[in-house]
Amino acid sequence: MNEDKNVAIITKIYEAFGKGDIPYILAQLQSDVRWVAYLDAHVPTAGDWSGQAKVPGFFQAIGDNMDVVAFTPGEFVSQGDTVVSMGDFDFKVRATGKSAKSHWIFVWKLRDGKVSSYEQFHSPEISEAFR
Repeated sequence: MNEDKNVAIITKIYEAFGKGDIPYILAQLQSDVRWVAYLDAHVPTAGDWSGQAKVPGFFQAIGDNMDVVAFTPGEFVSQGDTVVSMGDFDFKVRATGKSAKSHWIFVWKLRDGKVSSYEQFHSPEISEAFR
């Protein structure tokens, strides 16, 4: 698969996230998807959500704990079946009342046109907002 098509797949996933269309996102995943968010343990979305059946819990944790103000993808770097994207996430944590902007890097791997792996990295602001 070429890099432009892979970026287009990830872009459509981001658009679906912006609309709250989680079923669309889930349909883009391999059943054995690896889904990991490298965050401090006290952040509700942290940890290993691998397997298509567990990924909805990741999105539920976002919905239960944060008000998303803006999700802004920026730069994309693609090589082979890997897409790395960088952007910003503006949000408010319901439990603490804190608002923050976190810079993120997501690493996507695709297999047969579907996501086989997703790794999420955020700047420290996301962790601080939950304290």
